[in-house]
Amino acid sequence: MTNRQQLIQELEQAPDDLIQVVLDFLHRVKAIHKPHPLAKFTGILSNLEAEELQQTITTECRQVDLNEW
Repeated sequence: MTNRQQLIQELEQAPDDLIQVVLDFLHRVKAIHKPHPLAKFTGILSNLEAEELQQTITTECRQVDLNEW
């Protein structure tokens, strides 16, 4: 059972006053919820591209050359 299905099942059995509280809460959350600024970039890389990028970062960017300075 999904979370949505479980919620609907619970709401079907809940008293009207509790339904109103949940509905008010949902409206407040939706009004203030803002997507993360980087969310627009999700899914732009294929799994292979993402793995290659992670590998490059691991091998190239996480190295410290103590003699560099």
